[in-house]
Amino acid sequence: MEDSKFEASITDDRPILVSQQEIEKRRRITSSTLASFAVDNIPINPDTQHIFKDFVEGKIATNEEVTALLHAHYTKVALENN
Repeated sequence: MEDSKFEASITDDRPILVSQQEIEKRRRITSSTLASFAVDNIPINPDTQHIFKDFVEGKIATNEEVTALLHAHYTKVALENN
């Protein structure tokens, strides 16, 4: 868990890479998605939440970057578990 706190502090200093309009769109979509997760009782992974937060807030510009970060995280987890 300490690693995710450290990773979150790194990404918090990233510049905003998208428009305010795009950020507002991402916030609306994320709000609806999180509501659906809550209704369906789907847990949120705290170790990857910072990636999604940075995407919503415009610090990550593309879905491809999100995918790459998630892939790196889960590859690391898989290697640690082997």
